Amino acid sequence: MIRSWPSVLIGLGIPALAILVVTPLLSGTAVSVAGIPLLFFWMFCCFPLTTLCLWVSWRFFDRHHYPADRRTAQEDR
Repeated sequence: MIRSWPSVLIGLGIPALAILVVTPLLSGTAVSVAGIPLLFFWMFCCFPLTTLCLWVSWRFFDRHHYPADRRTAQEDR
């Protein structure tokens, strides 16, 4: 199955950049958010960010590739 580039960039690229690029930038800071070091706070924020990116990728780019899921979604309405 062929994936579209926006789907891959949103679903994998944004979370990878959020972890692989931002983490080294935050590792040397002494800033804390509510008593939690900024690096740990950022990593915990990456969990919902990754989930959101995968949902957007599925909902807007990949869902039409799976007609069985489309049928069940229409039956749920």
